[in-house]
Amino acid sequence: MTEHTSSQVEKAKRKLVKLLAGEPGFVGAGISMGASGQYEIVVLVKEASSPVVDKAPSEWEGIPVRTQVGGAPRKF
Repeated sequence: MTEHTSSQVEKAKRKLVKLLAGEPGFVGAGISMGASGQYEIVVLVKEASSPVVDKAPSEWEGIPVRTQVGGAPRKF
């Protein structure tokens, strides 16, 4: 697997958020350091049955993606 810089991961996360932002149940996304020491994108969803769970890719721009249930959408 290719090493990614934090700025590359941040850019990839922003692109993924733009893609998923309109999906019901989407809360947001963050960056985490996986068990292997590699960056991963964490997609937060409102509940496990949210349609966004099926639409979130397992990998985005070469970076692993996982979904996690929890949180509520932020109000801006």
